[in-house]
Amino acid sequence: MVTKEILAKELRKPGLSYRDASVYIDAIINAIVDSLSQGKSIQIRGFGTFLVKKYAARNTSLNGNMSIPEHNKIIFRPCEKLRQKVFKSTLNQHANAPLSV
Repeated sequence: MVTKEILAKELRKPGLSYRDASVYIDAIINAIVDSLSQGKSIQIRGFGTFLVKKYAARNTSLNGNMSIPEHNKIIFRPCEKLRQKVFKSTLNQHANAPLSV
């Protein structure tokens, strides 16, 4: 798992201080949270899109006893480049795995 601390250390490599990197990471996260809480989507080119999807209320059983209220979900849609890189690495792992009989 990559943590905020690890991200900040990675940003130090190009010459940014750990403190400055941490401040930038916080600013990015806050901007994403603020936009999503207002129902706005966020597109980060080369990474993906965050958006809020609204779901209507619905019943989950035939007799209507259980119901799920109207609610929102945060959706992340990775960009094509990210999707290809992740799936390529997954496919390579499976290709190199031993076959089970």
